[in-house]
Amino acid sequence: MNKILIVMVVVVADCISMTAPVKNTAPEPAPVETQAATQAWIPTQEGFVAYRIHGKVPPIEWQQYLYNELASRGFAWYMPYAVCQIQQESCWNQWSDNGRDFGLTQQKGVYWPDRAALYGIAGADIWDPYAQLHVFACMMTAYLAETGGDVGRALSAYYLGAWDYSDVYVSNVMEHWSASEVVR
Repeated sequence: MNKILIVMVVVVADCISMTAPVKNTAPEPAPVETQAATQAWIPTQEGFVAYRIHGKVPPIEWQQYLYNELASRGFAWYMPYAVCQIQQESCWNQWSDNGRDFGLTQQKGVYWPDRAALYGIAGADIWDPYAQLHVFACMMTAYLAETGGDVGRALSAYYLGAWDYSDVYVSNVMEHWSASEVVR
């Protein structure tokens, strides 16, 4: 049974084009007990579930790749947060550039070569969205594992590069989450 969460949509810049959902055959690991609140959002074994944020659907092929990266590490339950986190980082714009942070997941240019190498894709182009999603998934699942699944602390570690807590960043990501819904 598909469940859809309908919430008030916050108006934001139009930065994502609409695309149609694609099926994924990746099996769903058992949900983490401490993440019961997100169970309605977890993709089912029947297939991949895409997300819409602020009325727009980020590229389905990127969402599917991200889901597979998270699921392969046992963190499929993080998918709705990850989609919203990338919305916060770049509005799903693979060419996003603020002079320090680059690409879809806003990786710091000075750290990119080492991070790519650490996660098995040495020499990967910082502008490659799949390389960005791979490194992002590796980093976030490591933070989530280290924090025992504490989404707020993991988000803060990604944003700050430290274990300090960032109320503003976490709040911004959660605002995107509240304006998200499942697309089938």
